[in-house]
Amino acid sequence: MKKILLLIGAIATIMTGISCTTAETSSESLAIDELNMGLSKSSVFEDPTPVAPIYPSVKGGKSDLLSRAYSTIPPQVPHSVEMYLPISLVEEENDCLDCHDRRKLLGKTWVKGKKLPMPDNHYGSFGKEGGMDDVAGARYNCTQCHVAMSDAQPLVGNTFIED
Repeated sequence: MKKILLLIGAIATIMTGISCTTAETSSESLAIDELNMGLSKSSVFEDPTPVAPIYPSVKGGKSDLLSRAYSTIPPQVPHSVEMYLPISLVEEENDCLDCHDRRKLLGKTWVKGKKLPMPDNHYGSFGKEGGMDDVAGARYNCTQCHVAMSDAQPLVGNTFIED
């Protein structure tokens, strides 16, 4: 009986060794080298630096409205913004509000060279606690949603189609 158990154990050990050798050989042939590891066709060790975008030097009120990629996207800023930064929560120090505060533009229609007023949803608060004459505390930081136009090329292609 002991001899049979030893024989079965020896056969099992040999079979395990054969299957491990076969598995090692097949996994080595499936290894991916560093050049083919990512989606990029270049080496993962390359770190390309994108070209710095050029922003417009047009002053506020001297540019056209920019077309939107889709209807619900916030409009881009078509003029330079460096002179208006940093944007402050204090309304008297927020240079964006100097031009785009709706209270100053009520009843006016936009034409080139005129100021575009902020929409109603930028006033009051989400909890309806603030008055509709006050800029919402979450909406004062204009460049959080509205970006300055530049000549930057997309890093990834876009196939979005709005219905």
